[in-house]
Formats: sequence, C-alpha cells, structure tokens
Amino acid sequence: MGAGLQACGRICWTEPAGTSRQLETAASEPRKFEVASAEVPSAPSKEWAESRPKGTPVMDEGFICMGGKAPICPAPPPKLNSGPITLSTLQGSWVGSGGATISVVGTNVSMNCILLKAHRVELTDDGLVSSIGKLWQLQGWESDGSGIEFRCSSTKENMESAKSEIWSRKENGGSSEWNDKMKLLGYAGSSASPLTRGVEGCMPGTSGIEMPSGYSAKKDAEEVALLTALVIQWREPNIVKVVSKQVVPDFTNRSQTGIGVELMHYIATSMKEKGFLKRQGLDGHDIPVLVREPPGSEFRAEALEVWRKRVSEEEGFSPVRASDDEDLFTSLGNGHFFQALNLFACEWAVINTNASFSRYTVDKDLLLAEALGEGVPSIILRHETPRPVRAKISALLNQKREFQWTLSEDGSVDTARMNEITDYVSQFEWLSKGMDAEQVNCLVRTHLGIRDSKRIMG
Repeated sequence: MGAGLQACGRICWTEPAGTSRQLETAASEPRKFEVASAEVPSAPSKEWAESRPKGTPVMDEGFICMGGKAPICPAPPPKLNSGPITLSTLQGSWVGSGGATISVVGTNVSMNCILLKAHRVELTDDGLVSSIGKLWQLQGWESDGSGIEFRCSSTKENMESAKSEIWSRKENGGSSEWNDKMKLLGYAGSSASPLTRGVEGCMPGTSGIEMPSGYSAKKDAEEVALLTALVIQWREPNIVKVVSKQVVPDFTNRSQTGIGVELMHYIATSMKEKGFLKRQGLDGHDIPVLVREPPGSEFRAEALEVWRKRVSEEEGFSPVRASDDEDLFTSLGNGHFFQALNLFACEWAVINTNASFSRYTVDKDLLLAEALGEGVPSIILRHETPRPVRAKISALLNQKREFQWTLSEDGSVDTARMNEITDYVSQFEWLSKGMDAEQVNCLVRTHLGIRDSKRIMG
C-alpha cells in the first residue's frame, strides 16, 4: 500500500509524496517562481519609445500590444409598427414573403412591376385596409411590428387556416438578406431583371419559353419534309376512292387509343347541321391517309380485333360492317371522319341529347350520299408499311394540320408539295388534333357544356 502511495506522489509531483507535516509546511509557505528578468522589462524599450507617436503613454505598451478590436455598438432595435393599418400605411414598396416586390400607389397594387388590375386595395367603411382584392385578407401587424401579415384567402370567413403572407418594407436597393434569397430562387445573372433583360434561355424581354425568330419555320419545314418523304416512300401511285364501311382505325392511331366517340359524334353533327363539305382543291375535308390491308394480312386481323372490341364496349359506335373478302383500310388520318360517315350509313342514334335530331340521316344532302355510295378520295399506303412509320405519319398528320395537299381536278394529289393554310382556326379544333381518345372526349364535353354523361370518368 505504501509503495502505491509513493508511486502516486511521483505521478502528481516530481518527488515522492511526503508526510502530512511536510505537506502542511509546504502549503503555508508561498511558492516562488523564478522568471528571467528579460521577460518583463522594467522600462519601455528604447526602440519603441523613440518611434512611438507623440502623446502615447510610455507604459501602455503591454496594453496596446495585447488589445483587441474596439467594441461594436449594437444596432438599434427595429422600429415597431402598430396602430391601425390605413391606405396611407401601405403606400410605397414592400417585399412579400415569397420574394415578390410589391408596390402600392393609391389603391393600385403592382407585383414585380405588373399591375394587378383585378386586385386593388379594399377598405372598410371606417377607412381601414380590409384586403388586397380577392388575393389577400388583412390579418394585422406581426407581433414584432416588422411587417404586415395577410392571409391568402378570397374571403374573411376562410382566412383563419389560410397560408400567411408577410409584407416587409423594402430597403433602397433591397436588403442583403432579400438579395441572397432572390439569388437562391434563381433570379441572378441574366434573370435578375426579367422584365427588361429576359429570363436566361429565353428571348430578350420575355419571361416565357418563346423560341427565337425563325425557329417555327425551320421546325415546320423539317417535319413537313419528313411527312412527305415517308408518304412518298410507302404510298401507292394512285388516289383511291374508299367507302367508309371498309375503314377501321389503325392500331397506332392517336397513341393506340383509337377513336374518341364524343369527337366522332361532334363531326357527324357538324355534317348534319352544315352539310357535307366535299374536298375540292384546298377546300373541304382533309385528304385521308389510309393503309391497305388485304385479306390474310397480320395488321388487318389485329386492327379488326381491337376495333370490334371497342365497338362492343361503347354503344356510341356504329357496328363494324367490313367485308372479310375485300381489302380493309386502316386510317392514319381522318379516322373520326370515316366513322362519322358510318353513323349516317347506319342511321345511328345521337348520343348528345342537346342535338335537334335523334338519328343521323342523309336526307337531301347529295354530297353526303355521294361520299357514302362512291367513297372518298384517299392516299393509300402499302400494307408493308412498318408500324413505327405508321405511328410517325399519324402523329405528323395531326401535328401539321395547317399543311395540306391539293386535290387536283383529275383526282390526283401531289404528295411532294404541301401548302400552309393560315386561315383562322379555333382553339378547340387545334387542341382536338393532338389529344388521345379520352382527352378529346373530355374536350368535346367541355366545349358543348355537357355536365351529365355516363362517359364522364372520376
């Protein structure tokens, strides 16, 4: 045990642990440290004394050398805002919590330099601010008075749980915090001033995704050239009149979704009310593009199987009447047009009850009777046309609807040349060209104002 205590003493001190009396004596005597006299000068150095500025205390050398930065006075506390929020309170420039710059002049409110014409400052009967139009409802000052809180609600009744929007006064040039936030949001570089310089990657002076001048013309030329090249490569030499009963949609048409029943009936209703428009030159219906499928063709069997299944599931389609011993034609373009003709051939019932008639009948429309009896002049592709080529032609026919072929008086069509039609076209017609069957059905119902239909999904 004693040996252990001695070892402990050697660890704590340089000598073995002493007796208790020795420890008491050591504790009562002050410890002495020897320090070299050169370490603490008794007088300032001669070199420093001669070079010091006049008026500097001679004995302050240690303080000066060991001192730090002068203390920085804290910034004054932010001025607290309180009291009623009137129209005059809002005047000037603000920054929203989302980073938008807001300016209020009178009752006009601008956001990012764009006037909010439909959302002005609304006041109560006693002259206090109530809301900013239907965008924000006033909540009041923030608890620390540093900004004004609004709620993103169109009414006072629903504002309690609405998102909070804080307006803070904008400093001249913007605060460093706000500038940093704008950079993080992407408003930096050429995007710093979108109203004057344009967003990066876009045309100057715009904030959209507009392409440079000439881009559309170049793209149109390339796609039209591709369409004409594919048609010329795979078409039969002559234009053929095809009757509607021998036409079914190609499997690749409209992304393999086939025919939209609502659009088909819309086209048939237009034929009934406005009369059949025969193709003459550039006028009338589009020139159909079909693929010939002889009996025994693999694609023929596939197209018939798919179409018969869809007809059995939708009562709005007329029956399939194609003859098994005749050539079948699958439609890459004008598929809805041919099936609309079939509605007249079968005198099928109208699905939209707001029509002035209940069934599609030819009546005295001689041009419609001619189309049903003799057929419609069409561009025919060989049945060897590969499926990817069919899909591409079908897509381009819908995308390039403003480019059309001319049907000559002798019934021929120069597929190497397409003419751009710049006449007015409605958004409805334009949108209907690029949608699949389900989307185009919804578009037609919206266009006609149909709200009650068993075909509405969801």
